[in-house]
Amino acid sequence: MFKQLTSGLLLGLFLASPVFSGTAADDIQVMDPWAREVPPGLTTSAGFLTLHNKGSKEHKLVAAESPATGTVELHTHINDNGVMRMRPVKDIPVAAGGKTELKPGGYHLMLMMLKKPLKSGEKMPITLQFEDGSKKEIQAEVRHFSMEKGMKHMKMDH
Repeated sequence: MFKQLTSGLLLGLFLASPVFSGTAADDIQVMDPWAREVPPGLTTSAGFLTLHNKGSKEHKLVAAESPATGTVELHTHINDNGVMRMRPVKDIPVAAGGKTELKPGGYHLMLMMLKKPLKSGEKMPITLQFEDGSKKEIQAEVRHFSMEKGMKHMKMDH
């Protein structure tokens, strides 16, 4: 009986351990992913989406990549004395049970060194990577987008 009790306790501890908790990619639901259409000759675009964390702990988007680009960077916009500037960020947090929106004028994916122009209606594969190393593959719809009036003074600093 002691052996059964010990095995039961050990099994219970094992099942309750964090080994069985979901990965960030499991917890994060990606909603409405899209990329901005760019005409021939332009090699930089931006990607947008909403990250919904259905888990019980904060997660962070730490990287992204796409076979359609040379590189993808995580960026945000800051207001620098009235001028909107893009800045790279090391991660994009998503609170437990919360949503983080990547949108024009805020957090976004900088899609750089495009291998071909992005045309409206196409799909663009993007792989998102989270703080625990887990990854999520998404398909971003390419959409036509006109820059908003307030964003015309944007400068890109690296």
